[in-house]
Amino acid sequence: MANKKLMRVARAWYDAGMLKAVMFDVDGTLGDTLPLCIETYRRITEEVTGRRPEVAEVTGHFGLSDRGVLGKLVGLEPDDPALPVRRLVEIYGELHPAMAPAPFPGAVEMLRGVRAAGMRIGIISGKEAHTAAPTLRFFGLDNLYDWAAFGLPDRNVKAERLLEAMQVWNLQPHELVYVGDAPSDIAMAHRAGVRIVNAAWAPGAAQEEQACLALHPDYRLTSMAELLPLLLQL
Repeated sequence: MANKKLMRVARAWYDAGMLKAVMFDVDGTLGDTLPLCIETYRRITEEVTGRRPEVAEVTGHFGLSDRGVLGKLVGLEPDDPALPVRRLVEIYGELHPAMAPAPFPGAVEMLRGVRAAGMRIGIISGKEAHTAAPTLRFFGLDNLYDWAAFGLPDRNVKAERLLEAMQVWNLQPHELVYVGDAPSDIAMAHRAGVRIVNAAWAPGAAQEEQACLALHPDYRLTSMAELLPLLLQL
């Protein structure tokens, strides 16, 4: 009886034109996978070129997809058949269990709560499916979202993906929120005209605090436990 009442309340809330969908970034938002990504790129670059890039060089290309970042680091075009994408995916999978064994605590429960409230869940990652999808499966999140879109090698397309999500689900900008950790996530959400929750709960998030605040996110949360209560108020 209590569950039926909850669903009736959630449906009435949904139909009233409130928040109807939440889109999530993956790395640094649903799990602490940024160190995994960085180490993967450093190892594959060293294998190919004999040079191990500095962390700042790797992260300087973030926003591009896997092929875009890898191409920049090893000096090849993203569509070059010689680009070692398969080896990149192998290294990523080998490092994943030790470097990113689980999503952030509470992530599964949070996503289930969003879904129980009647909201759709989407994934918008700058990565490509061959690394983003394995992470979602490894974290046990692959059955907790309704739609996913990924990056391109030549530019950050998250704003385009947010517009695409609104088109797919016939939503207005006020009916969708994006949750992401990076300054670029804030910029892309603003460009698409949707609200942004700056996820600042990853280790090291304080290092980008000023860069994020300078872009004026709608909300900045330092604990994932704060996210579901916020979403239910929007």
